[in-house]
Amino acid sequence: MLASGEEDGLDGSWVREPGGAEVVARVGGDPSRGTVEAELAAAAAAAGLTQGGAHAPEEGELADCIADWTGDGPADGGRLAALETALEERGWQVTARQRGPAATVALKSGSWRLQFTNGGLLETLSLTATRSGRTCEEAFRRAEATRGPLG
Repeated sequence: MLASGEEDGLDGSWVREPGGAEVVARVGGDPSRGTVEAELAAAAAAAGLTQGGAHAPEEGELADCIADWTGDGPADGGRLAALETALEERGWQVTARQRGPAATVALKSGSWRLQFTNGGLLETLSLTATRSGRTCEEAFRRAEATRGPLG
């Protein structure tokens, strides 16, 4: 999901979490991409998850707008719950859930929006955080126009 100025860009298949509309500002200000990547990795490690093959980080104007972590396969229910708890302990707040064959959870922290998907076509756990705000939203629009909607 790309960051958007609309309420997280979530469609009708999402179920909002009570109180998930507002996120308290983070102590110390908005985190950098490096901080968000470290939080994702630390939360995954705390949940007992193993990282899969790393891929090249975004470069250029999107470099500060995307942070991600990919597991080596799908996680069981206990590890997903532990991941969610570990993210909440690091300042992330669950805002919505999407049920289905590949359960997806949306979270917020500062200007960052995180989705984690378990399973799906790639049969893995994927955490993808995108930064909202004018600079990143413009960068996402330019990247989409250049690469097309499917990347």
